Amino acid sequence: MHVSVVIGGGISGLLTARKTGGLVIEEQSALGGLYSAEDFQSLIIPGLPPFIHKEKELVEVFPKADIKELNPRVKLFDDKHLKSKICPECDQIPKWLIPDKFLYVRNFTEFLEDLSNGIRVVRGYPIKIGKNIIFTNRGSLEFKEIINTGSRVRLNALLGRAETLKNIGCLILSLRLRKKIQDWDILINGKSGTTFSHVIGIYEEPLYYVYSFHVKGKLPDTERVILDMKRSGIIESKQDIISIRARYIQECILYGDKVKDSNISIKECGRLGTWENFSLNESIRSALEC
Repeated sequence: MHVSVVIGGGISGLLTARKTGGLVIEEQSALGGLYSAEDFQSLIIPGLPPFIHKEKELVEVFPKADIKELNPRVKLFDDKHLKSKICPECDQIPKWLIPDKFLYVRNFTEFLEDLSNGIRVVRGYPIKIGKNIIFTNRGSLEFKEIINTGSRVRLNALLGRAETLKNIGCLILSLRLRKKIQDWDILINGKSGTTFSHVIGIYEEPLYYVYSFHVKGKLPDTERVILDMKRSGIIESKQDIISIRARYIQECILYGDKVKDSNISIKECGRLGTWENFSLNESIRSALEC
């Protein structure tokens, strides 16, 4: 019998598993959730820019973190419409998107590797939870405790819990250009006619993250995003792009109404488990206090 079973192999799930010695259930091939690393033309990069707004939480779990404070040049268009473009029903734009302070973790992929080492992982997803046993698409596991850091919506479906949870998806493009943009490091565009809202370049190489949010019922399209980047003068043509990676995140921005249910014995931690738009710092803190 496993003492702890952790649903979800993102940052919070891995930290929780390391703390408890638990077994992780994760269906994706890569660990790290939103920040899972990928090989981008021999450069290993995290799925999102590894920004933190203070050093405390990360250094607590990864003492050898190489943290550099950035002072990026930010160019802003039409910020008064930015929230309605990203999440009209949200109280505010999530802090993880653009933090108040730009502390960049230069060796973040090393942190991911360190965090994943020694973690026992079952590749799959839960389909039913019974008393002291969890059934997955790969078999069943006995447990004394379940900690959910995965999708709260999916857990609700298993438990029959009714909550009004909503989310906004996002398309994140990683682009490698032929040359680095000279007049800004971060571009924020609130114009409703432009698919993307943020273009973020934090590396010395001409490598950029481009965010587009799924707000008005139509999925962002890679070709349309590239066309809008051309129209905005960021690139002159598709030939300016050496390589591109596209990733769609369904539960990108989270909101809605949760309920307190004293009958639920499962611990819920992390961004998805608590259904909160946590920053990286907050996700780490949630796992440490779980």
